Amino acid sequence: MIVRSVRPCLLALALLFASFAAPPARAGGDGPEAMVMDNMCMVMFGYDMIHVTAYEAEGAREQYCDHIPFVGRVIFTFDIANPDFRDLPLELRIIRDPLTPISANTDLEPLTIVHLPAKLYKTGTFNFEHRFTEKGHFIGYVTLTRANGEKETQQFKFMVGQTLWSFVPQALGAVLIALMVGAYWRHSHPKPKTAEPADALKSS
Repeated sequence: MIVRSVRPCLLALALLFASFAAPPARAGGDGPEAMVMDNMCMVMFGYDMIHVTAYEAEGAREQYCDHIPFVGRVIFTFDIANPDFRDLPLELRIIRDPLTPISANTDLEPLTIVHLPAKLYKTGTFNFEHRFTEKGHFIGYVTLTRANGEKETQQFKFMVGQTLWSFVPQALGAVLIALMVGAYWRHSHPKPKTAEPADALKSS
């Protein structure tokens, strides 16, 4: 009885920790615009991708993507996988995430902290440095201008510094462990059954 009760809890715990250990499927948006793999964001334009990687400007070799755990100077590197994109203008804008819905009519200028106007990147890669002075949530917009003049924008989201959301997985894990311990304790220490009135008369 105890094994049957504890087994679902162990399975839930395993799934929870697996979800924390595995990289998230996306870094922002509502579709396959940006994915995270091996600390590298991939901004998707259809089946074509642009790799986005962040580094600490002070010389550390650690790579970051959707969570940059420190505040300070960060170097962003963009690698264009599709050679055809090297002949198309690319524009980059990074804004502070207002944590409210953003529509097509939202004025991004007051939120913008980095803006690189559209240009060609013939080498297939470009980078820039920015100093973050405070922690928070941010959104990067990459805009590609197609050969017919049509513009397509995809996004990637990331955090800087230890924000409240950084501790949500640990908090959920602690809650689940506490629930498991409580369930095990209840099943391993069942309450003694009280004698029914009829049974008490028979015993007397």
